[in-house]
Amino acid sequence: MKRVALLFALSSACCTPAAAAPAKADVEKAAVRLAGVLDGVLRNCPTSFAKIGTTLKACVGTGGTVENVRMKLVAELEADLYGVWRSRDEQRSVFNWLKTPAGFVYVRLQPDPDGRAQTLVYVDTPPASAPAPTAAPTTPSTAAKPATPPANSTQIGGVTLTRPTPTPAPTTTPTPTPTPPARTPPPVPTPTVAAATPSPAPSATQPSVAPLTYTRPLELLPKRMNGQDVLAVQNRLIALTQPSGGGRGDGYFGPVTAATVRAFQAANGLGVTGRVDRATWDVLFSAGAKPFKASSIR
Repeated sequence: MKRVALLFALSSACCTPAAAAPAKADVEKAAVRLAGVLDGVLRNCPTSFAKIGTTLKACVGTGGTVENVRMKLVAELEADLYGVWRSRDEQRSVFNWLKTPAGFVYVRLQPDPDGRAQTLVYVDTPPASAPAPTAAPTTPSTAAKPATPPANSTQIGGVTLTRPTPTPAPTTTPTPTPTPPARTPPPVPTPTVAAATPSPAPSATQPSVAPLTYTRPLELLPKRMNGQDVLAVQNRLIALTQPSGGGRGDGYFGPVTAATVRAFQAANGLGVTGRVDRATWDVLFSAGAKPFKASSIR
């Protein structure tokens, strides 16, 4: 149980988007909304979660794998989700934040430990120690220095955890995330492509920070592209998003990733296509890549 609490503290306390603190009624309304979208069932959270999270938490049981549920939420609620989904356990569970009138609430998807449903949707407030959210996430530059940690905090692996109330999210030992479903994602509107001057490849004065060599264009296709190059692009976009929200990408090029690429291209004077061609790759992984606001991801 301690390991579960620490894992969730790392995935939520360090990565929560800034917003106002939602109340129990806001968490319950968010859970009702998620149950409606997923044709799920509002239910009591598992008894094993009694000491995890806050007393405001709510749970929804639904059918489908974690990946199927995640894709359905992206299709129906993309505008109210906080950019790309994150995972800290190799996609056995994934987490994000959902916008409500009072601020963002934390949403985590994982296999149901009780076996009553296939996937458990866990909804809770961000930890009290996290910065407050705004209706549209806008934030600090990636170069901003971290604030001095409070006296009642502990740093683990560069992450500051504040006692006594971290907001742990339940995780269990679930089955691995399956291959993404074959259903075709909803169409993504084709934006007007702005004229842009081709970007030069990184030079000695602007070195590349790419973890691997460009090999192919990346774009949204009916059968999702995946691989280490997609994961590298997602992680770089997360780092440049203001605020980044932390976490890692899932390695699959979906509609949220395409929308985030468009926001990056617009902020960096590139043609807004949602497609990672060689010019976009070079600018994205250059030291001079410009950060962009999460509120521009649509």
